[in-house]
Amino acid sequence: MQPLNVFDGDALAVKETPFGRVGTLFDGAGVEGAGLEVVWVSKSAEEIDPGWFSYDHADMMLVVQGQLKVEFKDHPRDDCVLRPGDCLVLPPKTQCRAYRWPRDSAEAAVFVAAYPA
Repeated sequence: MQPLNVFDGDALAVKETPFGRVGTLFDGAGVEGAGLEVVWVSKSAEEIDPGWFSYDHADMMLVVQGQLKVEFKDHPRDDCVLRPGDCLVLPPKTQCRAYRWPRDSAEAAVFVAAYPA
């Protein structure tokens, strides 16, 4: 077991997408009794996803750097801006999208997410 530093971009694997970078910190799929996946997500010069994401399970997001705007498709009054230290738990089947805020910020928005594997 070695610590992984989110700010240094440490991860078991990193995936680049048009909507940000995703680093896997822990993948408990196939690990008896684990059942958890933990990732960091970094959003800097990414596009805003024109679609909405949703999971069949709850998803916990904890912002560690920058600001992250979260929009909700069916509940726009619940849209919010998360700052470092803010934690948001998305209920199952909640359609939303998240992106760096403000859009012209030089600082990346980085958050850690945990959800069932």
